[in-house]
Amino acid sequence: MYSISAHTKQNLKFQKTDCQFSKSSIENSLFVLLFFTFSFLTFGQESSLSGMVVEEESSKTVANAIVTIKQTPFTENTSDEGKFNFNGDLPKGEHMVEVSKDGYEDKYFLVHIMPGKKLIVEEVKLTMTKKEKKKRKKEEKELKKKKKELKKDDRKLFGLVKKKNQEPEVAVTYEEISNNETNEEHVAVEPQITPLQQNYAKVLGVAPEEITNTALFSFIDEWMGTPYLLGGETKAGIDCSSFSQLLFFKVYGWPIERTAQKQMDSKATITFSDAKYLEEGDLVFFRAAGDYGDTITHVGLYLANNKFINATSRVGKSGSSGVKISDLSDPFWNKRFYAGGRRVNTNG
Repeated sequence: MYSISAHTKQNLKFQKTDCQFSKSSIENSLFVLLFFTFSFLTFGQESSLSGMVVEEESSKTVANAIVTIKQTPFTENTSDEGKFNFNGDLPKGEHMVEVSKDGYEDKYFLVHIMPGKKLIVEEVKLTMTKKEKKKRKKEEKELKKKKKELKKDDRKLFGLVKKKNQEPEVAVTYEEISNNETNEEHVAVEPQITPLQQNYAKVLGVAPEEITNTALFSFIDEWMGTPYLLGGETKAGIDCSSFSQLLFFKVYGWPIERTAQKQMDSKATITFSDAKYLEEGDLVFFRAAGDYGDTITHVGLYLANNKFINATSRVGKSGSSGVKISDLSDPFWNKRFYAGGRRVNTNG
């Protein structure tokens, strides 16, 4: 009989180990190949999110409701049929969607967007606010009253309601109008100055009559003093670009980008370096102190007389941070000012 030497046994052990290693390597290679194949198939695939918004009480479709994929620039109004549709390179993963319209409670729901998938939301039901319900009830009551009065008038007009031997109550005659009667003097009515105009005229150092955009200053007044919070989007805390994004959407109805850098780089932003061209509603962009590049770190909205509204972490002379009106002539802001930006409405 033949015996196997210790050296030969050791060689066989190494060969067995080598075989196991080779098998493991093949399995790993196959896994990597499958992973890259899957990535190649899914990369670049577009996705979509569509649905319909209806009124919960009546099941009627709701037109012009604002549908927004939160923390993204994707937003649109529902059509006359209450439909919305997002297509293209949508942000993948889980996202919060907000649906809002005056007279209704805001609606929120989660979606999971996947590449190459169509996500269809059957119905998003909006609930009327108590104020809206009360208003509609009152309108319905007034409408019924008017219809009743019209029916009564129609019956009188066609002689269905008559009193025997009754002469007309009012005799009507027609005469020519003289030229003197047509030349009545018109008295100009002075416009009423509101407390909102008086307040912000004083802050900006302008005449109250120059505060004409009540929607803008009402929004500012509502958010004034809100704490600063990096990444924040609510009244519990908000950052500069989220504030300018929300302001543009609520006041002008225009969706703009989420970050200050993207707001400036947008094709819808016309930039200029000289602050003397700034007008109400222009964006103002700032960079960090000592930075001579074009990296934008802060954004606000110009009002008038060198003043701009912004959400800032700087305390400054006011003694507090958050949403407040700052001054471009302040050395802190003056040396950081980079450019003004005038938005062009690209949404029709």
